[in-house]
Amino acid sequence: MMHPMRRVIGSLLLFLSLAFGAAAQTLGVKGGAEDSGEALAGEELDLSDAEWHVRDVMLAIFYHELGHALIDVMQLPVLGLEEDAADVLSVVMIDRLWDAESSEAKVAAVANFWATSAMQSAEAGYDPSFWGVHSPDERRYFTFLCLYYGGAPDEREALAIEFGLPEDRAASCPDEFDLAAGSWGVFLDELEAAGPGESLVWLGEGEPADYIEAAILEEVDYLNSIWTLPEAVGVQVGPCDEANAFYDPSEKTITMCIELADYALTTAP
Repeated sequence: MMHPMRRVIGSLLLFLSLAFGAAAQTLGVKGGAEDSGEALAGEELDLSDAEWHVRDVMLAIFYHELGHALIDVMQLPVLGLEEDAADVLSVVMIDRLWDAESSEAKVAAVANFWATSAMQSAEAGYDPSFWGVHSPDERRYFTFLCLYYGGAPDEREALAIEFGLPEDRAASCPDEFDLAAGSWGVFLDELEAAGPGESLVWLGEGEPADYIEAAILEEVDYLNSIWTLPEAVGVQVGPCDEANAFYDPSEKTITMCIELADYALTTAP
């Protein structure tokens, strides 16, 4: 007999797989942001849809790791799990920095990433790690979807429907987004008030090796053009022997693993 929790999760994953099948056809993964103060300016890149997906996933996860860095160097209070707080910052950053089309593509990509990860874990026979510091993949999926939808419900309703955000949860998403954006916004405004700087330090050598390294470097340069952190934080892309990304508080360094980009490629619609 299937365990009751496994049956619930199995039903959810089936629903997610069907939802993504439809969403991938209508939303796609597109790059390019508006050249304005509220959007990340960048050149159009000649990438495949799958490569845009990987780029968007890596940027969303970079914002998550940046959340850990900000909590550390700004000595921010965390009322709850730090991993959840970092996920919330990722959504806030996507909403705050990118135009409508680009932000929607990033949320679609990272939601697809978490849903695929959940399905692959279930197929391998792994139960969700409720004991871990990270929320289960299914919950991270709905966190990104709900908060992003809540930031502009009228404009983002189609995405919420395509990706299966339940009406009961959707009703609270605008308030959830306002709380998230207001809570993180106080500290992001403080960084912007400090003006441009060089507090995010790129640790790569020479020209970027690929489009992933180029994307992270572009983000470092852009954030330096609007922010100054109270302490320097290094940023690098490199091999880690595992599909991961992490912030090391002892070294004040964010590392984006190339293996994570390889795994993200397998989650492309």
